[in-house]
Amino acid sequence: MKKIFVFVISALTLASCNMDFISSDAMTSEKLKEDPSSAVFTTDGLYSLLQDNLAYKGQSGGESGNYYIRHYFQLTELRGDNVTVSGTTEDPFIFPYAYEDIPTTKNIYYTWWIAYKIINATNANIAAIVPGTSGDSDHLLGENYFFRALAHFHMVTLFAMPYVCGRDNPGVVLRIGTDNSVTTRASVGDVYDAIVEDLKTAISFMEQVPSRGDKSYVSQNAAKALLSRVYLYMGDEHLQECLDLCNDLMANAPSVVTEGYDFADYPTHTYNHDETIWCLRLDENHDFAKADHAEASIASMYLEDGQGWGEHYWSDILIDLFQRYPEDQRFAAYFRMNGLTNDGKMMVTFPYKTKASNNYCSSYVVHGLRPDTDGAYSFQFNNVTYKAVPTEVNTYTQYIVTGIDFVTGETGASKTSRVFVRPDVNNTKGVRENGGDYVIYYNTKFSYQDGKPMMTSPVFLRWGEVVLNRAEANAKLGNDQPALDDVNTIRLRAGLPETAKMTVDNYEERGYDSILDVVLDERRMELCFEGHRAFDVYRNKKKLDRRFVGFHSFEEIDYTDKRIALLIPADEINTSHIDQNPR
Repeated sequence: MKKIFVFVISALTLASCNMDFISSDAMTSEKLKEDPSSAVFTTDGLYSLLQDNLAYKGQSGGESGNYYIRHYFQLTELRGDNVTVSGTTEDPFIFPYAYEDIPTTKNIYYTWWIAYKIINATNANIAAIVPGTSGDSDHLLGENYFFRALAHFHMVTLFAMPYVCGRDNPGVVLRIGTDNSVTTRASVGDVYDAIVEDLKTAISFMEQVPSRGDKSYVSQNAAKALLSRVYLYMGDEHLQECLDLCNDLMANAPSVVTEGYDFADYPTHTYNHDETIWCLRLDENHDFAKADHAEASIASMYLEDGQGWGEHYWSDILIDLFQRYPEDQRFAAYFRMNGLTNDGKMMVTFPYKTKASNNYCSSYVVHGLRPDTDGAYSFQFNNVTYKAVPTEVNTYTQYIVTGIDFVTGETGASKTSRVFVRPDVNNTKGVRENGGDYVIYYNTKFSYQDGKPMMTSPVFLRWGEVVLNRAEANAKLGNDQPALDDVNTIRLRAGLPETAKMTVDNYEERGYDSILDVVLDERRMELCFEGHRAFDVYRNKKKLDRRFVGFHSFEEIDYTDKRIALLIPADEINTSHIDQNPR
């Protein structure tokens, strides 16, 4: 789409709200009416805004790393509990990751800026495209309503408190129509209502022509899938609507939903894969495919394979969730350890503080261990011998040490620590030293399209999420077995054995307090690294447990914590004088 984008860039150079707004930059609805065919180009330009590197304000060119898709996937995923970051960095992702965001960093201002460019461009298109002209024309209208909804949804979920905290909380600026003269923050409820209305409208306009291309174009199914997610985020009053949409979608779901697919192969061609509902198509001409830009890709922080930084690792808790079942193909497909010794020995790792002055924890790693006769692992820490004893918890083995809390350093009979037993690695290749040790657990979920380590076409909507949206809605509505049936669908297609099926009779003995907790664990595994986890935790009014290794505070975060809402960019505050989020 780069050639198209070059053609229409002036049509889309709209600033967020009032920032940098120059009226002559806009492709107005009047101009579009003079040349209706240009709506195809301006609509295609929306896709380019998500993937291209644009100059912000006084820059002479696009600043390194400024891609909406990169910032979005980092801002969403790094605020959860799947990813650990191995140390401080100049990259601004570190601030939102640590829940210490700064309103003048480029990931904050650029994401806001591009989202409102998209919104303003869709408003111009919607005002210009005459409904009912043709099925193709109506489909374009539907795409524009979809993108207006998507951009508002991204903004309200990133820059406002969760819907379940109250409809009347401050949301974000709501732009419906081409009048940009008033800039105020609409309520969370009003923004969500507008998103729902736009997606319903998008669905209706795409009825005659459900899709105009491959998975890289927004389709009617994409609008339905996104709306099912929105309803899920809106809580109890909209669960039946979520369920109805998911049932409608699943009536025509592809066979991969139940039969599974090659998970390692999926990232290499998401753009034409049956699992994908909508992805952003990147090709060999995109910056991420070029050696001198590959380090700015989504994959670059998850993997170092000749390119990339490789500084984002799997959290130990997520690894243990997958290791309950060695047959799980998802884990085998996306998990990689560096520097494996392959000598049959194991290592013990656990979080501990390297400095008393901060609340961060790195890993302490003990190499070269073999099990004791009782299956435990004995190791030394500060010249004291401890024993990691295997304990069956929730259908898998956890290792517990008694007599010490490694994080606080407190000792005594009542103190315990959870440690992790892993295949041993070469210390120079498998452990990053950065003021403390971090075991390198790479993630390949965004890699190897066209054989390039840093390339994939990132997926925004796919069938696995639809199945799990339905499972969550059913769980909350009290439809226990249907909820577990969908969990089992996801499990079996991932290669888990029949004995791994969850039922209303066995979920408690497997360590779960509720059917919803079963669903949330499966969502965490199936959708890991795709930007869902923090939202899944907070909308269900749970605490996010970040008591694991990483350059973040060793803490639990409640769903009411004001830090959940990112700080609004300082440029927007200074220009529009809207209220900043509290801290």
